[in-house]
Amino acid sequence: MPPEFEVKSYEQLLDEYARERSKPDYEPVQLGFGSLDADIRGISAGQVCGIAARTAVGKSWVLASVEHNFAARVDAGSLLLSLEMPGPEWAERALAIQADVSPEVVETWAREGELGQHAAGFLELMEHALVVDEPVHLNHMPAVLAAARERLRVPLRLVLIDYLGLLDAVGVGPYERASALGKGLKRVAKAEQVAIVVAMQLSRAAGDGSETVTIQMLRDSGVLEESLDFLVGCWRPGKAPDLPPPDAIALRNVMRAALLKNRKGEDGRVVDLIFVDESRRLYEPSQAL
Repeated sequence: MPPEFEVKSYEQLLDEYARERSKPDYEPVQLGFGSLDADIRGISAGQVCGIAARTAVGKSWVLASVEHNFAARVDAGSLLLSLEMPGPEWAERALAIQADVSPEVVETWAREGELGQHAAGFLELMEHALVVDEPVHLNHMPAVLAAARERLRVPLRLVLIDYLGLLDAVGVGPYERASALGKGLKRVAKAEQVAIVVAMQLSRAAGDGSETVTIQMLRDSGVLEESLDFLVGCWRPGKAPDLPPPDAIALRNVMRAALLKNRKGEDGRVVDLIFVDESRRLYEPSQAL
């Protein structure tokens, strides 16, 4: 039998909108980067935000910083799919961000049996943050989210994926697979009523990661561009070859981010995000650490 579909009037839709926006606990997901959040107006349940960059630019650090920023919300939970990095390595990075130390310092704590005495505040902050570091197929996403909800005592609002290229999906060739991933993530976000933030690899057209990112640099860009609600392209201008030494020093800890697609309003904003020297957490300079 063909599926049944619910056909809605605008009156019904506006009633749903009013109920959602008037809930005491309604708050869309914020990245934690003020200027970008102001333009995006939050990532609502059912929406997908891509963080795109070349290898070694720092996509995972962006996701780790977003996870850290979101953890301050005591009314909502997050789930990270660490498809590239083993879970313990991700935990090292997350603890480093919270403690404002380098990952090497966290490793030293572990080697010297001091990890517990340094992790109490981190564990309290990340009480509602969960991680899956096993391979995941797109078709299994609902089951993964259901397992996370069983562990959480608050609603699951945010799903982070590091990164798109390691999420399994059915498809013959790169284009079909990208199509399945883009459309599939959007379906999951809507069906499960979560916001998804996913790291994405740019094509070789993005060069060495120092060049200004454009939407055309997405791998199989047409499919993914259609599926995303928001796209943030990131690059490291300090990686450019032959920079004068003063410029190289000034740009050493800079990640430049451009809002390339914005379903809720204007795109085009470019902001500089700064890596904290030790922990590598990213923040916008106009915001307090």
